[in-house]
Amino acid sequence: MDNIIYVNVDEDIRVANFTIIDHPFHLMALVKFEDGYANVFFTDVESGKWVEQDMGFTRLAEETGNQLTNHFKYGFTEYKPLQWLYKPDGKYCFAFHKYISGDYEVYEIYHSNRRHMFTAIRSSAGLWQVILFSGETVWNYDKYYYDEAPYLIDVCKL
Repeated sequence: MDNIIYVNVDEDIRVANFTIIDHPFHLMALVKFEDGYANVFFTDVESGKWVEQDMGFTRLAEETGNQLTNHFKYGFTEYKPLQWLYKPDGKYCFAFHKYISGDYEVYEIYHSNRRHMFTAIRSSAGLWQVILFSGETVWNYDKYYYDEAPYLIDVCKL
């Protein structure tokens, strides 16, 4: 059975198929419209608003998200403040949400497009472990973030 939604875009009804992507931090789905356009749509952890990946908070994201929301078996009601880290040369731009779990500092790392990339955990001895979540669709973000984000967090004493 196909998962189908009808999205009202500028007074035009567009038909789309979607596949829910299980994710621990976002409601997320890959949406393919009948005209061939496809993208991942997900909820922002800071606001709960829908985001069109690499496009931002668009009207299409809002309308598509409104149609997708009822198809999820769960929802998120707790929003997380993100702290953004920018490097002047533009090479690095990411956000993180930090919390403590036992003796560990946990950093959820988010791409500049607001999508979760990975979780980095720092032990009380200062050792880092990076945790990736399976089940995501192919997403080509720069893998140097695995090494650079924990390093920059250490250097900036965040």
